[in-house]
Amino acid sequence: MALTKQRKTEILDNYVTMLQSAQGVVITEYRGMTVHQLDNLRAKLRENNASLIVTKNTLLKRALQQVGMAVPEDLLSGPVAIAVAQQDLPQTVKNVLEFAKTTDIFVVKGGILNETVVDGKQLEAISELPPLDTLRAEILGLLTMPMAQFLSLLNEPARGVVAVIKAGSEGLVNVLAAYSQKDAA
Repeated sequence: MALTKQRKTEILDNYVTMLQSAQGVVITEYRGMTVHQLDNLRAKLRENNASLIVTKNTLLKRALQQVGMAVPEDLLSGPVAIAVAQQDLPQTVKNVLEFAKTTDIFVVKGGILNETVVDGKQLEAISELPPLDTLRAEILGLLTMPMAQFLSLLNEPARGVVAVIKAGSEGLVNVLAAYSQKDAA
């Protein structure tokens, strides 16, 4: 059934809106998949704020052009479904790749990261990245570690002075205790 011009415009607008906030897109071929299988993958992707959309290739190409993303003509042929990562791209890629391993009929063709087209090996590497929150924590740790070390170095002379005074006062206390014992004897 042919789509009306109005319906095509709605689909195109939906694609553009979705792609503008996307971290990346995984392009797949779903030929022969059942609705139940696709629904299982959609449910898994929803857990990470991602979605799977069966696309109209011509409209998707237009949407990719409008948002300034790469348009991989060779990947956008045949029955294409895209997994769109809104927040955690590595986890989305990991979910899609794990699902692809469970069936021979679901094929991961590649992906799009802004203006870059990536292949299967690059997607594997992306899927092995830690979650975004972990990366942020590691970067924050790397940024704060030099400051903490610097503060420790600034405090070190004060600790040395305190240690010398403490040792001196303990020595003085020992000498006074010895004199007091000598006077008592």
